[in-house]
Amino acid sequence: MRAPRSFGIVILLLCLAACGSRLSQENFDKIHEGMSQKEVREILGEPVDASGASLLGLSSGEAVWKDDKTTITVHFLNDKLVSKKMSRTEKKGAAQKDEDRS
Repeated sequence: MRAPRSFGIVILLLCLAACGSRLSQENFDKIHEGMSQKEVREILGEPVDASGASLLGLSSGEAVWKDDKTTITVHFLNDKLVSKKMSRTEKKGAAQKDEDRS
């Protein structure tokens, strides 16, 4: 019983790895001003870091997604995307390429 179950888990992990990162230029282009945090997470997945604050009826937040080569940072105001930035590192020690879009 253990062998088939372990084999199934290995296959699942390989399939997930084959799907590739959600941090692609295509997905970055899909997120746009006015989207909710939930909509952005449906495209990019759960962020590795998120913070937020509320004051006088206004709420703001930042969410960051990272993998080996890509970082996407998104800012929200009242649960709506107001700015986004994508940085890519080609190789270790190489300069980063930034794309800002608001």
